[in-house]
Amino acid sequence: MSEERMLEHALPELAEARGDLQKLTMRESVVRFYARHEARLNNAVQTSSQALACEAGCSYCCRQFEVVAHPFEVFEVQAYVTKHFTPEQLRSVMERATRNVNERKAATEADRLTLRPTCPFLVNHSCSVYAARPSVCRNYHSTDKDNCQKAFEDPFSTWPNTYADEVFHTAMGSAAGFKKAVEELGLDTRAYHLSAAFLEAMRSPDSAKRFKSGKRAFLKATTSSFEEGSGS
Repeated sequence: MSEERMLEHALPELAEARGDLQKLTMRESVVRFYARHEARLNNAVQTSSQALACEAGCSYCCRQFEVVAHPFEVFEVQAYVTKHFTPEQLRSVMERATRNVNERKAATEADRLTLRPTCPFLVNHSCSVYAARPSVCRNYHSTDKDNCQKAFEDPFSTWPNTYADEVFHTAMGSAAGFKKAVEELGLDTRAYHLSAAFLEAMRSPDSAKRFKSGKRAFLKATTSSFEEGSGS
């Protein structure tokens, strides 16, 4: 049943994304996808019977897991930062991203479960690349802030899901539809840890060339099996 509900949103997005990718650049297609995605989510939020607890200044989802992103999302973040950040802001975000990468490298596999890396783009509990944030960040919608806090503070405890049901299926389906369209072009759709992928994108122009040629975009950045979800 969940798959069917997600397909209701995945199939329309797949069709629109296919059309965009045939006539537009990847960046233009991503921007158009984000606009459709936000419209779908806003509609789902407005029609949902479940009230959301998300509010400005709450950033548990930005500090609970290593944020992941697909290459086409990483390059959009890179373009946003290049256009809008001052040299000092850029240095700061790269320093924070480097700390995340080094911390992950130094940790054992078991210890990584308890890591709480702060997204390098989180500044004063606010996203500094909000307009260009990846799908996984757009898809978080919680109905219980207390459970988000508990999950953040105690990673080994099991807390009930607190996502808004209809918003969850809309988010997952819409994001999966665009990803599938990109995948059909033979392009890399792995979910990379954002800190490492962003650093590689900034330092190696070849990463974008590799992506466009259908190769693995990032050679050093680690990948994750975690995909776009919603909830806490």
